[in-house]
Amino acid sequence: MKKLVIIGNGFDIAHNLKTSYWDFREFLKKEREQFLYAFERMYNIFPPDFSDPRMGADAEERWNKKIKSILWEEFETEIGKPNIAEMLDASESILEQMDLDGGNIGIEDTMDEYWRLEYGFVQKFQLYVKEWIEKISTNHVKPIKDGIIDDEESFYMSFNYTDTLENVYHIENVLHIHGGVDRVSWVEPIMGHCNTKDIEYYKNKAIEADECFDEGSASINHAVVNYLKSIYKNTDKIIEANIPFFDKLKDVEEVTVIGWSAGQADIPYLKKIFESIMENTVWHVYWYDNKAKTSLIAAFDEVGIPNKNRNFRKSSEYWMKKLTMLNES
Repeated sequence: MKKLVIIGNGFDIAHNLKTSYWDFREFLKKEREQFLYAFERMYNIFPPDFSDPRMGADAEERWNKKIKSILWEEFETEIGKPNIAEMLDASESILEQMDLDGGNIGIEDTMDEYWRLEYGFVQKFQLYVKEWIEKISTNHVKPIKDGIIDDEESFYMSFNYTDTLENVYHIENVLHIHGGVDRVSWVEPIMGHCNTKDIEYYKNKAIEADECFDEGSASINHAVVNYLKSIYKNTDKIIEANIPFFDKLKDVEEVTVIGWSAGQADIPYLKKIFESIMENTVWHVYWYDNKAKTSLIAAFDEVGIPNKNRNFRKSSEYWMKKLTMLNES
């Protein structure tokens, strides 16, 4: 029987690897603090002065909890929603200070350079993702699950950047759909949002401004588009690049999902898998908590995967057999 195993970040976290979005923030805070604070400002996050005696003893803990909920908990969804209104307001303020007699004509190069200086830092986002993930070693990790490999005909699709499957479980031919460390993927790690709606909206606004010779408005709208594109994950392009893998799934009779909650940005992959496999393929889906379960159910409903083909279980059941053996030894 041909099977597909889909692995998400919960799999790495179960192996005590520091691979959460918050761990990425901790890396940035330690290694790229200036970038981190510039990035968070785009989402109305301004760190308080914790040395202020008026701050409570648990101030930093409460602050971390707050910014997790604002940005880092659902990071790849939230980064597609920067404070664009503030970017537009800043543009208006700058144009007023320039007080141009001839209107917004002949200033586009000056404005473009300003926005490159103001928001160009985001161009390093993907580079820092790679820096972070390359520092995560799996050499110390021990397997906590037997039987991940059922037969040589199984396929593996990982949303993780790490080499856990290869280095810890000795699985070969894993598709790292979003790239990964150099040891397992020639594709650079990809992290980002899927907010194409705003990209297209502000692209059209820039075109309209160009047609009206409003170079100030054109410049800021181009800047918004460039910012959003820098942290955009083009799922259509990624799927197209991996068509040979999806074509191989036509005889898959069973899919196992572990550690993956199928966020909004990942639904196109779920849809493509569903279109590629057999009509009656059974899905064994393991969820960590109710939030992940709700996300998975919503994704399966959106894609149209029949209820009769779904088998949802808590992820603890997936790990239970091996964990029981370890406790008894």
